[in-house]
Amino acid sequence: MPKALLVHPGTQHAPRLARTLIDIDALTTFWTGIALVQDAPLTKALNTLLPAGFTQRIANRIYRGIPKSYLRAIPALELGTMLAIRRGRPPLEAYLERNRRFQERIPDSEFARADTVIGFDTSSWILARRCREFGKPFILDQSIAHPLEKKRVFEQVVDRFPDWREDLEPPLPAMLEHEREEHATATRIVVASSFTRRSLIAHGTPEERIVTIPYGVDLGAFTPSNEPRGNRPFRFLFIGSVTARKGVPLLLEAWRRLRPANAELVVVGPISPRVRPLLPNLPGLSVLGKRPHSELPDLIRTSDVLVFPSYFEGFGLVVLEAMAGGLPVIASDATVGSDVITDGTDGFLMQADDGDGLCRAMEQAMSQPATIREMGRAARTKAEAYTWERYGERWRELLASL
Repeated sequence: MPKALLVHPGTQHAPRLARTLIDIDALTTFWTGIALVQDAPLTKALNTLLPAGFTQRIANRIYRGIPKSYLRAIPALELGTMLAIRRGRPPLEAYLERNRRFQERIPDSEFARADTVIGFDTSSWILARRCREFGKPFILDQSIAHPLEKKRVFEQVVDRFPDWREDLEPPLPAMLEHEREEHATATRIVVASSFTRRSLIAHGTPEERIVTIPYGVDLGAFTPSNEPRGNRPFRFLFIGSVTARKGVPLLLEAWRRLRPANAELVVVGPISPRVRPLLPNLPGLSVLGKRPHSELPDLIRTSDVLVFPSYFEGFGLVVLEAMAGGLPVIASDATVGSDVITDGTDGFLMQADDGDGLCRAMEQAMSQPATIREMGRAARTKAEAYTWERYGERWRELLASL
């Protein structure tokens, strides 16, 4: 089996990919910024000594299923980046500098002993150059749709919701140039959804170099509820960062228009200080803020419909997690929704930025609670085809083809 060097200075789904590559015996090392092994003495000490709020903030840096022997970390770069942002440096500038320095720090020996290298968008242009020097294939894992499409969408959202302007940072010109180089030089570009694939093709990426590998879902953790809803209100659930990109202002606008008498909307996800004042006090609206990923299955099981009207995604794993948990999903066509949802059967599809379509879908869901339960069962069946084992098989096929 060909062996891959995996490189990502942050997180995203890189730890999940690392575990997958280990499972198929295809990983040399995983280089990242901060990496804590779940059962290591240092991790246990941090969990004991530090406040609970801090340990929640670093939860996505505590890795399960990745032995320490595979991990290489450069924590000073990541900590320095966090400090620079706290001192006022624009985040995109800070991350761009981190990404450059991180790629330069990977030793030549790591490239020499790997058969291929896997990097991620906005943090791989130097990796691609170094792969050419070593004569190694380079695989770009494109975690979100094309940056020029992102720029266009952000301008559209700013026009519609100007109060959320600060929440929408367009890509820096240097980032656009680096991603253009990544797309031009990658041997293969892996995407997770047809939305991302279409965006790359629309901006000139040859279709034959794009490989679609959808993510999986933990079918054991996300399971449907067998309990009846009882007398509680019909519950819509949103999970994701509370940002304009995720469609939150569109959702709040729809909720203000609907004002349902016996329904509630629960919003779960991290909220920046600049966004919190924009959240209105509406009847039936509950904003819970960020919750640990381990709490999501119960939040899903005690809800009726997930609503995810995002303007721009690479996939939107919460869509699959909710479907596995027995919920139909209202999702926009800028997510994985078009790939996994049959409209009216196991969920509802809407066009991004279509407030009328969002209202119609929510009204239809509230008007037929019995049908919603049936749709939830169909959603679970659909989600069962998306396993992490299948994700690994597709990566095995890709690596073998190179």
